[in-house]
Amino acid sequence: MSIQLQLEVTNTCRYACCFCVHPAMTRPQGTMPMPLYRKIVDEAATLPLVELLTLTGLGETLQDRFLVERIRYARRALPPGVAIDLYTAGGLLRPRLTDQLIEAGLNVLYISLNAATREKRAEIMGVDDFDAVVEQAKYALAASAGTRLKVIIKGIASKDLMEVGEHEDFLRAWGGRTEEGGAAFLHLEGNWAGRIGAPMRTHPTRACHRALSQIMVLWDGRVATCCFDGHGEQIFGDLTTQTIREVYNGPPAVAFREAHATGRRQEIPICAGCSAI
Repeated sequence: MSIQLQLEVTNTCRYACCFCVHPAMTRPQGTMPMPLYRKIVDEAATLPLVELLTLTGLGETLQDRFLVERIRYARRALPPGVAIDLYTAGGLLRPRLTDQLIEAGLNVLYISLNAATREKRAEIMGVDDFDAVVEQAKYALAASAGTRLKVIIKGIASKDLMEVGEHEDFLRAWGGRTEEGGAAFLHLEGNWAGRIGAPMRTHPTRACHRALSQIMVLWDGRVATCCFDGHGEQIFGDLTTQTIREVYNGPPAVAFREAHATGRRQEIPICAGCSAI
Protein backbone atom coordinates (compact mmCIF):
# COMPACT_ATOMS: atom_id res chain seq x y z
CA MET A 1 0.00 0.00 0.00
CA SER A 2 1.20 3.52 -0.81
CA ILE A 3 -0.16 6.96 0.08
CA GLN A 4 -0.52 10.11 -1.98
CA LEU A 5 -0.06 13.19 0.20
CA GLN A 6 -1.87 16.03 -1.57
CA LEU A 7 -1.20 19.56 -0.34
CA GLU A 8 -3.36 22.42 -1.52
CA VAL A 9 -0.67 25.08 -1.69
CA THR A 10 -3.28 27.62 -2.76
CA ASN A 11 -6.98 27.59 -3.59
CA THR A 12 -6.96 30.89 -5.48
CA CYS A 13 -7.62 30.63 -9.21
CA ARG A 14 -7.76 32.96 -12.20
CA TYR A 15 -9.96 30.55 -14.19
CA ALA A 16 -13.72 29.96 -14.06
CA CYS A 17 -13.94 26.44 -15.46
CA CYS A 18 -17.47 25.18 -16.03
CA PHE A 19 -16.44 21.66 -14.98
CA CYS A 20 -14.94 22.76 -11.65
CA VAL A 21 -16.53 23.41 -8.27
CA HIS A 22 -14.20 26.38 -7.59
CA PRO A 23 -16.58 29.12 -8.83
CA ALA A 24 -19.09 27.96 -6.20
CA MET A 25 -16.53 27.27 -3.46
CA THR A 26 -17.80 28.30 -0.04
CA ARG A 27 -14.60 28.20 2.04
CA PRO A 28 -12.06 31.06 2.36
CA GLN A 29 -9.29 31.43 -0.20
CA GLY A 30 -5.64 31.54 0.75
CA THR A 31 -2.13 30.13 0.41
CA MET A 32 -0.51 27.57 2.71
CA PRO A 33 2.03 29.26 5.02
CA MET A 34 5.58 28.01 4.54
CA PRO A 35 6.07 27.03 8.22
CA LEU A 36 3.02 24.78 8.02
CA TYR A 37 4.19 23.38 4.70
CA ARG A 38 7.64 22.55 6.09
CA LYS A 39 6.09 20.90 9.15
CA ILE A 40 3.93 18.65 6.98
CA VAL A 41 6.75 17.72 4.60
CA ASP A 42 9.12 16.98 7.47
CA GLU A 43 6.54 14.65 8.98
CA ALA A 44 5.89 13.02 5.61
CA ALA A 45 9.61 12.26 5.31
CA THR A 46 9.24 9.90 8.30
CA LEU A 47 6.29 7.99 6.80
CA PRO A 48 7.43 5.10 4.57
CA LEU A 49 3.97 4.72 2.99
CA VAL A 50 4.08 8.20 1.40
CA GLU A 51 5.25 7.69 -2.18
CA LEU A 52 3.75 10.72 -3.94
CA LEU A 53 3.54 14.40 -3.01
CA THR A 54 1.01 16.35 -5.08
CA LEU A 55 1.16 20.12 -4.77
CA THR A 56 -2.31 20.92 -6.07
CA GLY A 57 -5.74 21.50 -4.61
CA LEU A 58 -8.76 23.50 -5.67
CA GLY A 59 -6.80 26.34 -7.25
CA GLU A 60 -4.22 27.36 -9.85
CA THR A 61 -0.99 26.03 -8.42
CA LEU A 62 1.23 28.50 -10.27
CA GLN A 63 -0.40 31.37 -8.37
CA ASP A 64 1.53 30.19 -5.32
CA ARG A 65 4.55 32.51 -5.03
CA PHE A 66 6.37 29.93 -2.90
CA LEU A 67 5.97 27.07 -5.38
CA VAL A 68 9.57 26.66 -6.54
CA GLU A 69 10.81 27.03 -2.96
CA ARG A 70 8.33 24.38 -1.85
CA ILE A 71 9.53 21.89 -4.46
CA ARG A 72 13.18 22.48 -3.57
CA TYR A 73 12.42 21.97 0.11
CA ALA A 74 10.43 18.78 -0.46
CA ARG A 75 13.07 17.36 -2.78
CA ARG A 76 15.72 17.83 -0.08
CA ALA A 77 13.54 16.57 2.78
CA LEU A 78 11.82 13.57 1.24
CA PRO A 79 13.41 10.23 0.34
CA PRO A 80 14.57 10.03 -3.30
CA GLY A 81 11.84 7.54 -4.15
CA VAL A 82 9.01 9.96 -3.35
CA ALA A 83 7.73 11.59 -6.53
CA ILE A 84 6.53 15.21 -6.65
CA ASP A 85 3.90 16.35 -9.12
CA LEU A 86 1.53 19.25 -9.70
CA TYR A 87 -1.33 20.30 -11.94
CA THR A 88 -1.69 23.67 -13.65
CA ALA A 89 -3.92 25.21 -16.30
CA GLY A 90 -0.70 26.55 -17.79
CA GLY A 91 -1.57 30.20 -18.30
CA LEU A 92 1.21 31.39 -15.96
CA LEU A 93 3.91 29.10 -17.34
CA ARG A 94 6.98 30.82 -18.77
CA PRO A 95 10.31 29.34 -19.91
CA ARG A 96 12.12 30.64 -16.82
CA LEU A 97 9.54 29.11 -14.47
CA THR A 98 9.63 25.79 -16.34
CA ASP A 99 13.41 25.75 -16.02
CA GLN A 100 13.09 26.46 -12.28
CA LEU A 101 10.60 23.61 -11.84
CA ILE A 102 13.03 21.25 -13.54
CA GLU A 103 15.95 22.47 -11.43
CA ALA A 104 13.93 22.24 -8.21
CA GLY A 105 13.26 18.55 -8.77
CA LEU A 106 9.65 18.30 -9.95
CA ASN A 107 8.87 14.84 -11.34
CA VAL A 108 5.58 15.31 -13.20
CA LEU A 109 3.98 18.48 -14.58
CA TYR A 110 0.36 18.09 -15.68
CA ILE A 111 -0.75 20.93 -17.94
CA SER A 112 -4.56 21.07 -18.08
CA LEU A 113 -5.13 22.33 -21.61
CA ASN A 114 -8.57 20.68 -21.51
CA ALA A 115 -9.49 21.42 -25.12
CA ALA A 116 -8.39 20.86 -28.69
CA THR A 117 -9.18 24.38 -29.90
CA ARG A 118 -8.82 27.96 -28.74
CA GLU A 119 -12.55 28.54 -28.91
CA LYS A 120 -13.44 25.51 -26.79
CA ARG A 121 -10.87 26.32 -24.08
CA ALA A 122 -12.15 29.88 -23.80
CA GLU A 123 -15.72 28.59 -23.62
CA ILE A 124 -15.17 26.06 -20.85
CA MET A 125 -12.41 27.80 -18.84
CA GLY A 126 -13.33 31.47 -19.13
CA VAL A 127 -9.87 32.63 -20.30
CA ASP A 128 -8.66 33.04 -23.89
CA ASP A 129 -5.07 31.80 -23.58
CA PHE A 130 -5.02 28.60 -25.64
CA ASP A 131 -2.25 29.63 -28.03
CA ALA A 132 0.02 30.85 -25.22
CA VAL A 133 -0.47 27.66 -23.20
CA VAL A 134 0.25 25.47 -26.24
CA GLU A 135 3.48 27.40 -26.78
CA GLN A 136 4.53 26.96 -23.15
CA ALA A 137 3.59 23.28 -23.18
CA LYS A 138 5.79 22.71 -26.21
CA TYR A 139 8.66 24.49 -24.48
CA ALA A 140 8.19 22.38 -21.36
CA LEU A 141 8.20 19.15 -23.37
CA ALA A 142 11.41 20.15 -25.14
CA ALA A 143 13.14 21.48 -22.01
CA SER A 144 12.29 18.39 -19.97
CA ALA A 145 13.84 15.95 -22.44
CA GLY A 146 16.64 14.08 -20.68
CA THR A 147 15.65 15.40 -17.23
CA ARG A 148 13.69 13.82 -14.38
CA LEU A 149 10.60 15.86 -15.33
CA LYS A 150 7.75 14.26 -17.29
CA VAL A 151 5.29 16.67 -18.90
CA ILE A 152 1.73 15.48 -19.52
CA ILE A 153 -0.90 17.48 -21.42
CA LYS A 154 -4.31 16.81 -19.91
CA GLY A 155 -7.75 16.98 -21.45
CA ILE A 156 -11.25 16.23 -20.19
CA ALA A 157 -13.21 13.67 -22.17
CA SER A 158 -16.94 14.28 -22.06
CA LYS A 159 -19.67 14.72 -24.63
CA ASP A 160 -20.15 18.32 -23.48
CA LEU A 161 -16.50 19.40 -23.26
CA MET A 162 -14.66 17.37 -25.89
CA GLU A 163 -16.48 15.44 -28.58
CA VAL A 164 -15.15 12.28 -30.22
CA GLY A 165 -13.52 14.12 -33.11
CA GLU A 166 -11.88 16.53 -30.68
CA HIS A 167 -10.51 13.60 -28.68
CA GLU A 168 -8.66 12.46 -31.78
CA ASP A 169 -7.40 15.97 -32.55
CA PHE A 170 -6.15 16.38 -28.99
CA LEU A 171 -4.30 13.06 -28.98
CA ARG A 172 -2.80 13.71 -32.41
CA ALA A 173 -1.56 17.16 -31.38
CA TRP A 174 0.39 15.75 -28.43
CA GLY A 175 1.78 12.58 -29.95
CA GLY A 176 -0.80 10.15 -28.60
CA ARG A 177 -1.62 8.86 -25.15
CA THR A 178 1.05 8.85 -22.46
CA GLU A 179 0.94 5.06 -22.16
CA GLU A 180 1.77 4.89 -25.87
CA GLY A 181 4.75 7.21 -25.60
CA GLY A 182 2.93 10.46 -26.30
CA ALA A 183 2.23 13.33 -23.93
CA ALA A 184 -1.58 13.35 -23.95
CA PHE A 185 -3.79 12.21 -21.09
CA LEU A 186 -7.59 12.18 -21.27
CA HIS A 187 -9.79 11.62 -18.26
CA LEU A 188 -13.51 11.65 -17.61
CA GLU A 189 -15.21 14.71 -16.17
CA GLY A 190 -15.90 14.38 -12.44
CA ASN A 191 -18.95 15.55 -10.52
CA TRP A 192 -17.06 16.76 -7.42
CA ALA A 193 -18.83 14.44 -4.98
CA GLY A 194 -22.16 15.23 -6.57
CA ARG A 195 -21.76 18.98 -6.06
CA ILE A 196 -21.60 19.63 -9.82
CA GLY A 197 -24.00 17.80 -12.07
CA ALA A 198 -26.24 14.98 -11.04
CA PRO A 199 -25.09 12.43 -8.48
CA MET A 200 -23.75 9.36 -10.25
CA ARG A 201 -24.64 5.78 -9.58
CA THR A 202 -21.57 3.84 -8.57
CA HIS A 203 -21.31 0.30 -7.34
CA PRO A 204 -22.42 0.58 -3.70
CA THR A 205 -19.69 -1.71 -2.42
CA ARG A 206 -16.81 -0.52 -4.58
CA ALA A 207 -14.12 1.26 -2.56
CA CYS A 208 -12.65 4.52 -3.86
CA HIS A 209 -8.88 4.53 -4.27
CA ARG A 210 -8.77 8.12 -3.05
CA ALA A 211 -10.45 7.14 0.20
CA LEU A 212 -7.91 4.39 0.83
CA SER A 213 -4.70 5.98 -0.42
CA GLN A 214 -4.96 9.79 -0.35
CA ILE A 215 -4.39 12.33 2.41
CA MET A 216 -5.84 15.65 1.27
CA VAL A 217 -4.62 18.73 3.15
CA LEU A 218 -6.32 22.07 2.51
CA TRP A 219 -4.26 25.28 2.42
CA ASP A 220 -5.15 26.09 6.03
CA GLY A 221 -3.96 22.71 7.33
CA ARG A 222 -7.28 20.94 7.68
CA VAL A 223 -7.42 17.38 6.35
CA ALA A 224 -10.42 16.83 4.08
CA THR A 225 -12.06 13.80 2.49
CA CYS A 226 -10.11 13.91 -0.78
CA CYS A 227 -9.39 16.21 -3.71
CA PHE A 228 -13.06 15.96 -4.78
CA ASP A 229 -14.24 17.52 -1.50
CA GLY A 230 -13.96 21.02 -2.93
CA HIS A 231 -15.86 22.75 -0.14
CA GLY A 232 -14.04 20.94 2.67
CA GLU A 233 -17.29 19.45 3.93
CA GLN A 234 -15.80 16.47 5.77
CA ILE A 235 -12.79 17.25 7.95
CA PHE A 236 -10.72 14.60 9.74
CA GLY A 237 -8.30 16.83 11.61
CA ASP A 238 -6.03 19.87 11.51
CA LEU A 239 -2.29 19.66 10.86
CA THR A 240 -1.68 23.05 12.46
CA THR A 241 -2.20 21.32 15.81
CA GLN A 242 -1.93 17.61 14.99
CA THR A 243 0.54 15.34 13.23
CA ILE A 244 -0.22 13.41 10.07
CA ARG A 245 -0.11 10.17 12.07
CA GLU A 246 -2.61 11.51 14.62
CA VAL A 247 -5.10 12.52 11.95
CA TYR A 248 -4.59 9.42 9.78
CA ASN A 249 -5.02 7.11 12.77
CA GLY A 250 -7.78 9.15 14.37
CA PRO A 251 -11.30 7.69 14.72
CA PRO A 252 -12.94 9.80 11.92
CA ALA A 253 -10.32 8.90 9.27
CA VAL A 254 -10.16 5.25 10.32
CA ALA A 255 -13.95 4.90 10.23
CA PHE A 256 -14.02 6.51 6.79
CA ARG A 257 -11.45 4.11 5.34
CA GLU A 258 -13.09 1.12 6.98
CA ALA A 259 -16.45 2.04 5.44
CA HIS A 260 -14.89 2.01 1.98
CA ALA A 261 -12.80 -1.10 2.59
CA THR A 262 -15.81 -3.07 3.81
CA GLY A 263 -18.18 -2.10 1.01
CA ARG A 264 -20.13 0.61 2.85
CA ARG A 265 -19.26 3.71 0.82
CA GLN A 266 -22.97 4.49 0.33
CA GLU A 267 -23.22 5.21 4.05
CA ILE A 268 -20.97 8.27 3.61
CA PRO A 269 -23.08 11.15 2.24
CA ILE A 270 -20.26 12.88 0.39
CA CYS A 271 -19.19 9.62 -1.27
CA ALA A 272 -22.59 8.11 -2.09
CA GLY A 273 -23.16 10.03 -5.35
CA CYS A 274 -19.55 10.78 -6.26
CA SER A 275 -18.21 9.86 -9.68
CA ALA A 276 -14.70 9.19 -8.31
CA ILE A 277 -14.01 5.48 -7.95
